[in-house]
Formats: sequence, structure tokens, C-alpha cells
Amino acid sequence: MKLNVLTATGEKTTLTAQDSIFAAEANPALLAQAIRVYLANDRQGTAKVKTRSEVARTKKKWFKQKGTGNARHGARTPSIFVGGGVAFGPNGTQNWKLGLTQALKRQALCQALSHQAEHIVVCDSIEKLDGKTATAVKVLKKIIPTGGKILVVFADSDERLYRGMRNLPKVWAVNATRLNVLQVAGADAIVMTSHSVKKLETRIMGEVAA
Repeated sequence: MKLNVLTATGEKTTLTAQDSIFAAEANPALLAQAIRVYLANDRQGTAKVKTRSEVARTKKKWFKQKGTGNARHGARTPSIFVGGGVAFGPNGTQNWKLGLTQALKRQALCQALSHQAEHIVVCDSIEKLDGKTATAVKVLKKIIPTGGKILVVFADSDERLYRGMRNLPKVWAVNATRLNVLQVAGADAIVMTSHSVKKLETRIMGEVAA
């Protein structure tokens, strides 16, 4: 697989990458399943509503039992009344956690990278950022003129590199060892360095060997 490379002088070349990672056979079902798992695991499950026993309303009998022509009611707390409790709402103990095996996570990441291969640009210039947001904006605008949601993948965890991008609302900066399917699939463009490509290949191929 050939990835687009943008040099510091603005010239465009290509970088040879692993076909098994960046040109994997399409499997939309696996990619959709992995995204669903990541989104589900991001849910907190802390939503809570009050039941009829918890709402602050009187428990006094609303009207007399007989003679009114209405149905029998003993309080204003049931869910059929405005201001009453909720019958089957969330109780704050929901567990939305889903699982995915390591092999499927690896395959799904390859699926996402292959799907986004045309939107991946390799540029080593981002490794020389000085930590200033203005500099990061200038460099990214040169690499991705169209803008949008940009995912920047670094090879190493360097605070200087992340500092210049963390204030940009549509830019995600992540280490190659922590890259996941949801981040790749949600990006409009992906910027990598040649080192991060190799580190990502080593990570995935190493997991295969293990």
C-alpha cells in the first residue's frame, strides 16, 4: 500500500506500508460492530429518574372512593399524572459495557485504517512543532487545506507536540500505541509521521505474532 507523503518542501511522494493494515479486505459488519462497542463503552449509565415512591407529591387520597364517576385513585404520585413518578425509566445503575476480543479489535483497526487510506497524509514536519497553537494551525492548514476533523498520530508521547494542538476544537492528537477504531473512523483526514506508521505496524503485527 502506498501512502501519500508531504515533505517539508511541499513535494509529494509515497511511503510503502503494510497491505494487511492499510489495504485490508473490506468487512463493514466488523467495523460497525467495533464502533458500536466503543460508543457503548463511552456511556456513563448514570441517568436517573424518580419513581412514584420518590417524587415529592402528597400521598393523600385525591378524591373519595365512590360517587364521582372517576377511576379510583389513592394518590397523585402514579406515572399517569403530570408530576408523578416514572414507571420504567433509568435507575442510575445501567451497565452499557460491551466487549471485543483483542483479535477483533486489531482487525477492526485495520479495517478503519484501510477505509481511510485515501485520507491519510504522512508528514514528518509535525514532529518539529514548537508547542504553540498558532504554529500548529499554520502547519495543519498547509497539510490539510480543506480542514474538517483532523486526527494527528504521533509516534511518541511528547508534551510539546500535544500542547500546540489540544486547544484546536477539531483536531485530535494521539499516540500510535493508543490509536483506536473510533478515532480513525470519525476523522475527515489523518496526519501521520513515517515513525508513527512504522510504530503502528509494529504494534499490530506484534499482536498478530503474539
